[in-house]
Amino acid sequence: MDDAEVVAALRPFARAAALVLAVLTEPDPFRLHGRAIGAVANIDGVDPKFLARLGALPTDLPSRVAALVPLLVASTGVDRRPLALAAQSLVVSAEADTVELRVRVLAAVLYDRDVNAASVGGDEDGQTAWLLAELTEALRRHSRVTVRALAVTMQRLGDLLATIDGRTGPLISGRLVLWRLRKRARRWMREQSAVRWDPRGRQS
Repeated sequence: MDDAEVVAALRPFARAAALVLAVLTEPDPFRLHGRAIGAVANIDGVDPKFLARLGALPTDLPSRVAALVPLLVASTGVDRRPLALAAQSLVVSAEADTVELRVRVLAAVLYDRDVNAASVGGDEDGQTAWLLAELTEALRRHSRVTVRALAVTMQRLGDLLATIDGRTGPLISGRLVLWRLRKRARRWMREQSAVRWDPRGRQS
């Protein structure tokens, strides 16, 4: 797989990640606090026994995502592997604040590639909209993100990345793995910020 194919998959992911990360970093991402459990369970389509744990997630992003993945799998029945892949990639991309930087840090940390993150064409807008369709529909209908909407969105993100991910063994989304990935992403970001360019565009 060449760099252009990697970038073609990572750009829609990086664009969609902005909204997903905004949800994941909210204090109460599903807005469960103060709501009747039965009503929420009915709207979200999940067993009420999971809602207490979903409403008490850790605040640190790697810890939160590590706790969230098994709960989403258990409560909605989505496949664990794409969720684990999405979890790893979201934690890495959280360290960057632009689409281009997210693409580059993802390519570097997960795939050991140094890529040109510029758009390579294709229906990038359409892909991004499809990735976020469940979230945007939940926000439109319920003014909040539902458990199932986030689960389906993360599954779509993971399925997209699976097209370029060559790993065949089990994917782990535990807290220690996610912490290590965040550390590598932060190191890469520091290295990029240390690069200096002269006015003639030459690296120094």
